[in-house]
Amino acid sequence: MRVQKVILPACQTLIFCVILLQVLSVSITAAEIHCRHFNTWPKAMIELKAELIKHSDSGNLNKDGYRLLKEHQDMFPIEIDWFIQALGNDLSKWLNREDNSLLPELVSSALTNLKDIVGEHNPEFKILQETQANEVSDQYKLFLKICEFRRKYRIADNNALSAEIVYTKHYNLGGSHYAYTEGQSDAQSESHFHGGSSLCIMKIKDSSVSFRTILEDPKGVIRDPDVSFDGERILFAWKKSHKNDDYHLYEIGKDGKDLRQLTYGEGVADYEGIYLPDGDIIFNSTRCIQTVDCFWTEVSNLYRCDGEGRYLRRLSYDQVHTNYPQLLQDGRIVYTRWDYNDRGQIFPQALFQMNTDGTLQTEFYGNNSWFPTTIMHARGVPGKNKIIAVLSGHHTIQQGKLAYIDPTPGRQENEGVQLISPKRITPADRIDQYGQDGELFQYPYSINENEFIVTYSPFEGDRNLHSRHYAIYWMDVDGNRELLAYDPDVSCSQPMALSERQGYHQRPEMVDYSKDYGIYYVKDVYEGPGLAGIERGAAKSIRVVALDFRAAGIGMNGSHGVAGGALSSTPPAARNASWDVKIVLGTSPIYSDGSAMFKVPDRTPVYFQVLDEKNHVIQTMRSWSTLQPGEIFSCIGCHESKNYVPPASSHTTIAMQEGVKELDEFYGSARGFSYLKEIQPIFDRSCAACHNGDKIFSLSAKEVVDEQAKRKWTESYQNLTSIKGSFYDAKDKNMLVNWIPVQSEPSMLPPYYAGAAKSKLVRMLEKGHKDVKLSQEDMDKIACWIDLLVPFCGDYMEANAWTDEEIRKYLHFLDKREKYAEIDRENIEEYMKSKK
Repeated sequence: MRVQKVILPACQTLIFCVILLQVLSVSITAAEIHCRHFNTWPKAMIELKAELIKHSDSGNLNKDGYRLLKEHQDMFPIEIDWFIQALGNDLSKWLNREDNSLLPELVSSALTNLKDIVGEHNPEFKILQETQANEVSDQYKLFLKICEFRRKYRIADNNALSAEIVYTKHYNLGGSHYAYTEGQSDAQSESHFHGGSSLCIMKIKDSSVSFRTILEDPKGVIRDPDVSFDGERILFAWKKSHKNDDYHLYEIGKDGKDLRQLTYGEGVADYEGIYLPDGDIIFNSTRCIQTVDCFWTEVSNLYRCDGEGRYLRRLSYDQVHTNYPQLLQDGRIVYTRWDYNDRGQIFPQALFQMNTDGTLQTEFYGNNSWFPTTIMHARGVPGKNKIIAVLSGHHTIQQGKLAYIDPTPGRQENEGVQLISPKRITPADRIDQYGQDGELFQYPYSINENEFIVTYSPFEGDRNLHSRHYAIYWMDVDGNRELLAYDPDVSCSQPMALSERQGYHQRPEMVDYSKDYGIYYVKDVYEGPGLAGIERGAAKSIRVVALDFRAAGIGMNGSHGVAGGALSSTPPAARNASWDVKIVLGTSPIYSDGSAMFKVPDRTPVYFQVLDEKNHVIQTMRSWSTLQPGEIFSCIGCHESKNYVPPASSHTTIAMQEGVKELDEFYGSARGFSYLKEIQPIFDRSCAACHNGDKIFSLSAKEVVDEQAKRKWTESYQNLTSIKGSFYDAKDKNMLVNWIPVQSEPSMLPPYYAGAAKSKLVRMLEKGHKDVKLSQEDMDKIACWIDLLVPFCGDYMEANAWTDEEIRKYLHFLDKREKYAEIDRENIEEYMKSKK
């Protein structure tokens, strides 16, 4: 038997005799958890209340008070949870009453709740109802008896809980941001790892729960269990050391035998893996070798391999983190995607969907929303077109409020979001650290539409994010709950039924790796709100822009605006300008009926800009899309809702008649847009003779070293993009150039919100400034530069002011990126051979 640790302040002897009895009788970390404390718990509660009052202010506990409560919870986990549940998680109701007059109210409330479950004619209920309890200790005992009888009806007789449940024990994952859980051994900056974990299985019998540990690592972290479709094997991620190992995928039998490692790789983290019906695995990985735009932390994207770890290949090509892929019964994968191209980074952590082969990557919920700030730990509800998920914040660890998400009423803000446990009004709050007060949830697993198993913490604790203690509960949408698994030393988490799964659809493979392109088809760009108010015929072409992401973080500048503020690591542009390097792939015509169809490179993140006759942006896509080889992706119009059905039409669009088009080049082959190569030569030829800095601000190519950004800007770039002088309005917006600031709001912007069409510089040049006459090519390049959010660098190493050590660092991570990209290419070749 393992004896639990209980720490008592030197000046206190709180319930010492009870502790001794507890240690001698049963430990909560032993073989089972159930209620057996009718004689000891009442006395302990009486003494606990007296001690807690000393450590509270108006019923609110201080740090020592929470420690005492935690010690009591460690000894009586089920009983204390029943009591707190009866209080509505509000201890002040109990502590603010000096007498014990609250106890009869709690007993009466528990009886009423029990009657609603079993009915007033139930013989056991009648006995409890008629029991007299005059003494305080008897009232506590009666309360326990009522709750134990209620527990039997909630879980012992619940057929949905007949299966075993696999779960993990580990520290609360996360750091300064919800997605930072990789703990990579060669992390550039933030890396979180607290060893001591295990993979466990629980079994519910009557009102008790028994446990067995099938894998334990006192120094490592075991996380993210998933169950094979035959219910016999468990997939999980395991990291055995902070600096000498990384998370890799493993598999083990439910009997604890046949442990094997599936994925390998130095300095890469593979985690959050799930089985597919065909035996393949989708998981999250840092093999993309990217760094977060607004910090220094590694990025994770989605990958797929077979059940042996073979044919490992990349599915998503996303700017920053993807997280927690889960399979829906209809064969789609849902996952969280952090998405902030050309907009603020705090709020758009939306729920996305894709097929299991990586095709049809698109929004599921909230990609143009302030709310929810983050949707995480999303899983499907069996037999329903809805998701159960945790709503959380940006600068948080992985915890928040529990909600159902139903996209049927709408897909933005709170249109389809319902907070549950209990159900209540769901306001569309705009909060960075959303949902971090009071009771918190993680990792829900839906049993049916009304019930689920969930990781839960009722206490706020001392407000240290990692000090929260989580346990696993049965719960329903009204907030009724029963404790299932608790360990005083470490959080219990990530529950999932350990049983055979049926009714999951296997979608056919649509990827053709023999091709190196995909095809986009737009039926009518004027459909949807993106071009609202724009006359037909105004949209002339679609510009396609590819995004390139940084491999490492060197240097920084910042941004601020309505959506918040942030640093930009390895900045390719000025403050408040483009997050990323932009590659103009070309344009495709928009026909008179609004249709377009064109090829793009496969496995490349791209976004679109609708251009008018002057090649100025009408509307821009502040997100991105990626096609798999051979994929054909169609949309109705510009930013239309996924719930929108186009009007019936018997006409074939012009784009369909004309067929798929290659992109028209933008004055040469595709390349990263470089101010030095595209814009500075224009000013050198036409402007610098006058704009030399003597009387008028300089447009010269003179080098200006920015020590913080570690860039060598030019005087012209610095003068045109700096937030100062008479060209800026009261909102700190550059009116001369007038690009969309990267801290713009996450929701869709109206047409012509900003850009070349609203630029004083462009209007001045169009009218003719002095004797300067620019060519159409010059005007197009200046407009493109503004509409790309004024990038300076065509790649991340251009115009650097780095030390030799910093250059070596960046080249190291570029080489590491290419190494894993080459492995990806080789795996695809082997996969193609296996299909012949």
